[in-house]
Amino acid sequence: MATNDDVLNAIADNLAQPKRARTEAGEVEQHELDQQIAAAEFVMKARVASSGGSPFNSLRMARIQYPGATG
Repeated sequence: MATNDDVLNAIADNLAQPKRARTEAGEVEQHELDQQIAAAEFVMKARVASSGGSPFNSLRMARIQYPGATG
């Protein structure tokens, strides 16, 4: 599995290349840069959330009060 640095390096490499390239063999077009950045942020946040060992680490603490209950 690629590390977070690998994901960021892939986006940096995509910045250095043109969005669309055409040769005799065919044509290639990359996704928009903002979509690539959003995907990279999603991947990195998912890895941080899953690295804690427990799936409950990503949950927030909330106080629950039932209607009519005192306390």
